[in-house]
Amino acid sequence: MVISMISKKTHDKTVGIKIFLFLMFITGILQFEILAMPWQYLTTMRAVHTFGSIVFAIILIIPFVTSHTYEFFILKKKHSRDGFISGFWLFFVFLSGFYLFLVGNRGGDMFGVTMYYIHIVGSLFLFVFLVYHIKKARMKLEKIAIFILFSFTLINPIPSYSQTNLTNIQYGDNVKRYHSEDWTNSSKCKSCHKDIFNQWADSNHKNVTAANPYYMALEALAAEDMGNDFRKWCMGCHNPSAMSTKKSKTSHGMDGNFLSNEMFEQGGKRLLKEFKKHGNFQLEEGISCVACHRITKTLSKGNSSYTLELTNRKKYAFEDSTSSAGEWLGEKFINSKPNIHKKSYSKALYKDPKYCASCHNEFLPSTGKKVVSTYDEWEKSPYNNEKDPSRHKTCIDCHMTYLKNGKFSPLIGRSTQGGEIKKDIKVHYFTGANHFLSGLKNKVNEDQSIQLLRTSAKLDVSMENGKLEVGVKNVGAGHHLPTGVSDFRELWLDISIKDKNGKIIFQSGKLKKDGNLREDARIFKKVFGDKNGKPVGLLFWRYEKLLSDTRIPAGKRRIEIYDVLLKDAAYPLKVMVKLNFRVYPQWVTTGVQKLYPQLPNPPVIELNKIVKTFNK
Repeated sequence: MVISMISKKTHDKTVGIKIFLFLMFITGILQFEILAMPWQYLTTMRAVHTFGSIVFAIILIIPFVTSHTYEFFILKKKHSRDGFISGFWLFFVFLSGFYLFLVGNRGGDMFGVTMYYIHIVGSLFLFVFLVYHIKKARMKLEKIAIFILFSFTLINPIPSYSQTNLTNIQYGDNVKRYHSEDWTNSSKCKSCHKDIFNQWADSNHKNVTAANPYYMALEALAAEDMGNDFRKWCMGCHNPSAMSTKKSKTSHGMDGNFLSNEMFEQGGKRLLKEFKKHGNFQLEEGISCVACHRITKTLSKGNSSYTLELTNRKKYAFEDSTSSAGEWLGEKFINSKPNIHKKSYSKALYKDPKYCASCHNEFLPSTGKKVVSTYDEWEKSPYNNEKDPSRHKTCIDCHMTYLKNGKFSPLIGRSTQGGEIKKDIKVHYFTGANHFLSGLKNKVNEDQSIQLLRTSAKLDVSMENGKLEVGVKNVGAGHHLPTGVSDFRELWLDISIKDKNGKIIFQSGKLKKDGNLREDARIFKKVFGDKNGKPVGLLFWRYEKLLSDTRIPAGKRRIEIYDVLLKDAAYPLKVMVKLNFRVYPQWVTTGVQKLYPQLPNPPVIELNKIVKTFNK
């Protein structure tokens, strides 16, 4: 009787192990991409597969392996041989499975790849061994149990928020608006993409709203001049999350009950702090990770002409969890099979200049007049040459490629912790004209932009018969120089001529005591006028007539001629020509400082210089 009971108990445990192995095998096999299992089912199966393995390993597998190993090696029972062999393989299958869950297989770790193949091959071996070992007479009850357990995996546990539409940004989710919970906070990206996050955190893309006093002042001014709804024209590109959640204006950052000073904040400190406290419930404003990485379609016309899809994507189990344990589990599920995550957030579209054009072209909503034409300028430039790959350059080739010692030096390394080694990581400093604001946070970010600016132009100078001729050639920018808000940018020539005694006999392009440029400065810029031909100044949305455009197209050379009085000049003459740049005129900064008194004055950056001596 006792022997019968022990035999029955052993049989029941063996049946349980068989059912478990069968369940784990099926839920594992169904995760193969070739089977194209619907994602909402797949996430459940992965959770069942992972947690089921942990639970059953503790309850059934460890005792099973231990007893059979003892019986085979110590008691010398031959019938325990099969149990020992299966236990041996189970050990490696579970070990590799735990590694894949806890560490992941992200492509850059050979150990991870090895563990992946051990897990796959070991599982197949166990399944074959199980089929060989099972007797058909015992399978009826086991089949029923397996069917019940497998049916459980077809439950979809993933909830989704429903949202509805917005007018000037398109949505691919068939919704009218989003909820703040739909905007995955960029803080969640840091754990796996630390270097990329840190680059972005101090960039002008991240800090395009509350941390940018120029933008905040202009959005408020536009609302005062044109009505509050006009803010949407600005917010479509500067603040898509606020637009999609039906916010009427860009919010000032708060630190408790006080306005925060994000102008000098480094590393997204407030963002990380608020996410830890509030999770996704508190909206992240500005250009976040998903604001770019969940764009699915674009048009090159500009004014936020893109399609967002925040919710129409495959989510992992626990991916949206706000608890510490849930976040940890979600991260482990992503790392164990990151290809779906990668496909969700990285698309071929992102290498296409039209992707950038959706915001870096800008036109007035009332008249259609172009205010910013950066993409159009590039499209007509010699850099748009797909037939000659050696000459073809797109936006990211310049603005997302690392620079070292003034030259493009593609960064070799990993964009994902533990990921594959890449020969050209597309850095997220988002280098460009506005070195100043990113430099208030991080000098590395600023240096990358200044290096890029200094690749843009070359100078040449000649003098004959009292005429000084200065040539400025756009040799590096794939668009006009300058571009963007070029009605505000200051790019000008600073000229000094001294005689042999060091006496200054000619000057041009110097600053006045109040920091503004003297009227004799030769500036490369656009000037917008209203319907009466009067310069619009800060109110660029009133633009109706283009009063002047002295900018330099890509690959072109502009000549400036100065009349210099050389009568009785003491030769030789020393001519110094500088090409200077300032991101905003002093008069603009002075106006913004009335609202943000802590804002420093942007420095004058010397982009190029040439010194030449002329004899009579």
